[in-house]
Amino acid sequence: MKLNELLTELRQNILHDRSDRVEGLSDRLWSDETLLRYIDEAQRKFCREGLILRTTRTVTLLTGVATYALDENVLAVISAKHTTDEADLMRVGHHDLNIYIPNYMPYFDPTAYRGMPDGKPLAYSTDEYLQAGATPSERSLGRSTLRVYPKPTAAYNNTTLTLRIIGQPTRRLFECKPHDVPELPEDYHLDMLDWAAHLALRINDVDAGFRQASADFAATFNAKVREARRQTMRKLFAPQGHGFGQNGWSWER
Repeated sequence: MKLNELLTELRQNILHDRSDRVEGLSDRLWSDETLLRYIDEAQRKFCREGLILRTTRTVTLLTGVATYALDENVLAVISAKHTTDEADLMRVGHHDLNIYIPNYMPYFDPTAYRGMPDGKPLAYSTDEYLQAGATPSERSLGRSTLRVYPKPTAAYNNTTLTLRIIGQPTRRLFECKPHDVPELPEDYHLDMLDWAAHLALRINDVDAGFRQASADFAATFNAKVREARRQTMRKLFAPQGHGFGQNGWSWER
């Protein structure tokens, strides 16, 4: 649905905020700007909690740089790979890359890949904080980071990684044009209006406030978000496979 259609649906068919006045000041209880802000927050909340918006991003690698600030709209990274490769990078965590390893090991452990020289990044993690040199704007946005290992050499400078991500909308609806379409899939357009109605009716006002209806709209919205999240998780589910050489599995029979 287009943004102006959603605004009309919310105002007329859900909030019943109609006006017959033909001139003078509007007697509507909510301005278009206010309702658009509520619809925008509903879309972002649906994406944030329902994990609905799945798309891709790219990260450009730089020589000797291991950590990269991600787009502020990235909620989670599902996978990462070199744009020219078919296989994904291995997903690891801070523990895998930073645990202490003695200089001398009396046996060969194929899982102890730390200590590799700089070269082609083969693994990534997303559980690092922004580095000390991060700008105030990056910190205020709460950006997450992508760390690659090993650090790229000059041979991989300006090459790109393709990330499959779960994200937030890139546009704010109150800055869009009336005929623009929200980034949330259309199947959920009417569902997100329940949260916008909740925000509109929560105030203490004899005309515009209706706390019980507000709570009902919030409950309906949250139920729809939970169902959307379950559907998303079913699509992302992969059966557990054997991991020989790791997690207790031996390389030998």
